[in-house]
Amino acid sequence: MQRPFKLPILALLVLFLWQCQSKKNTWELEAPNEAYTVKFALGEEGRLTYSISSEGAEQGVVLLNPSDLGIVREDADFYKGLRFVSKKTSGVLTSAYTLVSGPNLTPEHRYREHILQFKTKEGLPMQLIARAYDEGVAFQYVFPEESPEAKTILEEKTTFAIPPGNMWGHPYDTVTKWNPAYETYFEGPVETGTPAPPNKNGWAFPLLFQTQNHWLLISESGFDGSYGGSHLTTKGENGTYAISFAVPEEAYGLHSVQQTATLPWTTPWRFILINTSLEQLAASQLVTELALPSTIENTSWIKPGRSTWSWWAYSDSPQDYNQLVPYVDFAAEMGWRYSLVDANWNQMENGDLAQLADYARSKAVDLLVWYNSGGPHNTVEEEPRDQMHVKTRRRTAFSDLQKLGVKGIKVDFFQSDKQAIIQQYIDILEDAADFELVVNFHGCTLPKGWRRTYPNLLTMEAVRGGECYKFDASYPEKAPAHLAILPFTRGVVGPTDYTPGGFTRNTHAHKTTYGFELALPLVLESGIIHYTDTPEKILSLPDYAIEWLRELPAVWEETKILAGYPGNYVVVARRSGQKWYLAGINGQGTQQSVVLDLNAFAPLGSRLEIIQDQGSDAQSLSKGDIAIDKRSIRLELTPFGGFVGYTTPSP
Repeated sequence: MQRPFKLPILALLVLFLWQCQSKKNTWELEAPNEAYTVKFALGEEGRLTYSISSEGAEQGVVLLNPSDLGIVREDADFYKGLRFVSKKTSGVLTSAYTLVSGPNLTPEHRYREHILQFKTKEGLPMQLIARAYDEGVAFQYVFPEESPEAKTILEEKTTFAIPPGNMWGHPYDTVTKWNPAYETYFEGPVETGTPAPPNKNGWAFPLLFQTQNHWLLISESGFDGSYGGSHLTTKGENGTYAISFAVPEEAYGLHSVQQTATLPWTTPWRFILINTSLEQLAASQLVTELALPSTIENTSWIKPGRSTWSWWAYSDSPQDYNQLVPYVDFAAEMGWRYSLVDANWNQMENGDLAQLADYARSKAVDLLVWYNSGGPHNTVEEEPRDQMHVKTRRRTAFSDLQKLGVKGIKVDFFQSDKQAIIQQYIDILEDAADFELVVNFHGCTLPKGWRRTYPNLLTMEAVRGGECYKFDASYPEKAPAHLAILPFTRGVVGPTDYTPGGFTRNTHAHKTTYGFELALPLVLESGIIHYTDTPEKILSLPDYAIEWLRELPAVWEETKILAGYPGNYVVVARRSGQKWYLAGINGQGTQQSVVLDLNAFAPLGSRLEIIQDQGSDAQSLSKGDIAIDKRSIRLELTPFGGFVGYTTPSP
């Protein structure tokens, strides 16, 4: 009578054993706020994958389909044939640190961590360190052995399989005399999985996705010189993006595109921000959390600030002492800390840098000076060059600057993400710190959290910026939407030296209004704000607009993204002390209505001073104030327009 039950019992036993084996080879990691779960799995071929769901691994909404993990080293395959060894897991951990500059000087983060240990068929170890933050997922590979023999990574197999939805991003640019420099336009939305344009080398970080009622942003952090920068290529037709190393032609073919280091060796972090709120995602500082702690113990000499800049209006001005003096005077008049002396200042006539430094000191203004990063890795002629790629020459130059009283440098035209060039950035930052020089990188890679590790790094370009009005006829048409995407993409990963404040027509006329341009120094955060326009033009603005530019801080205790949608519009509020400053821009050619929740920044009884566009005249502004006696207000942004404002206590 029992024979009919033998087959079901056997089937149940097989199912039970399969489930045990399946669970044995899967590991789940839940965010502290329980917003999502990451699932890691080791397949039959010994291949490691990960996936993300929003409500548990079994029944939740899928935010990331199973995606590959692994490394192929020249001496070993850490992608296939892996064997699980051990797991170390944590409870909820917290992290807090202090920054010198940024959108929030005292970030705090919560996360859970897995350290998963694997071995290859040959017994070589690899660890995967994975963290589930409230803000998103981060992971890195570790080769824990000790060996003085250099190892080379041929390929990183990491992929990101995003479910269907929308994507905003910018291409990793074609190699030219000036590129890649992360200066392509941000555009979107396009369908997830869309290949990069055929004349480009994939997609650059960061990429923003909208899928399953969630927002995701992918980028990288935690670089110590043992790894080059990466970008993404599309792989297949299902929204899968794969890690790709630098292009061989970068740096004129110098240096390897592969990564080489001795053991132990830890790779950079890959991270995915995850949030149902676009505004909260855009305020994340996970990029600095994942970077190494500060290497500079005494940071009192590092001073964020505002700066004048003569090059935008007069590109030959650094070669003429007499053209630079008015910009020093203007910085003094506006109460700005710096004046930037750009390319070819070593050819200066009617005076020299030492004289200009003495003059600036008499006006209580500090100088910043420009250098070419090359070296044989670029052929850009602008000078001084051939000093930043050799340590002895670099340190001699920095010593000379320190003796003159110069406070910072702008280093330009790197144009490569190869490991050797990434190491050059770090070498420059470390040497500059020895001589108490702040740093601005241009023609450069994407920010990678370095403002935490090297607080003297105050800003980086890596953006198609305001200088393009000088030489790109397509810029006026594309700039409004591009700029309305940046706070949700490029601005999330670090300081953005867009060089705002260009009110004058400089070759190509703006489509944006004065209100839009007035908003950019706050919408795009930077530890040094380089104002582009002439003293005459800025001082011709209404008094209240001049006062806004005069007082706007360059460092913030707190930042909130109040409203927006990438490419359409954005409203940002930043706090300095007890005062909130806010600004908004409209990237569209139609009017945009914005309702602002005042609970975020303006208590009842306070007042909100607003400067905005007046009517249809793109160059006309008006000022008013609003008594805060309710919990929300509605503002109207004109086509390609903007506004700025600040809170004041009640009288």
